[in-house]
Amino acid sequence: MTTQNNIRVRGRPIDLQSQGLQKLKLIAAANTLLNSKTYKTITIREIAEVAGTKSAMIAYYFGNKQGLFQALIRHIHQSQPNVFSDIQTAEKPIEAFITHILREACEHPGLVRFFHDELINHDSPLKESFIQSLPKAISVFLPTLIQEEIDKGHFRADLNPKYAAFSLMTMIMSPFVIAPIREQIWQISLEEIAQPSWAKHIHYLFISGCRL
Repeated sequence: MTTQNNIRVRGRPIDLQSQGLQKLKLIAAANTLLNSKTYKTITIREIAEVAGTKSAMIAYYFGNKQGLFQALIRHIHQSQPNVFSDIQTAEKPIEAFITHILREACEHPGLVRFFHDELINHDSPLKESFIQSLPKAISVFLPTLIQEEIDKGHFRADLNPKYAAFSLMTMIMSPFVIAPIREQIWQISLEEIAQPSWAKHIHYLFISGCRL
């Protein structure tokens, strides 16, 4: 007999809910390890130990380490399905967008480093998976958001929304990409970047260049 959450394969029931939980544990373990190690140095054994399971489970659920990290990328992309609509309806949508991206980057610095490392690695099998996830979604959403501000008369009419969106993303992400320079030369800590005042600072600089 099988329940609604179980299926039977070759006479053995499989608990889909339990499998989903095991997958999430492995994804969370991979995410945790990225805060202290690079993708290349993380081993399957380490992931399994952090997740409290066996190494064979990674091959069973994801095929290999690459498959697990591709699942991690998809999980991040799909974890907040309503975030863009919430930003769009905010009183200050551009500031809300900046705040959201900064918060995510500050809470997951290992992921930022992971994404950066894989993007500049021309041979990385994860490069295309990452590009087609959150960066692709932002490249569609943010220019549209800026165009709405232009249509409302908040930004000047000759502003190129795609160029403006790319410039804004550069302003938001550069402190994370060049973290050693930010910390050692400019002595600006991650804690400072995480403060609301930093989001307001970027917002002010951006809209100052976009207004009439």
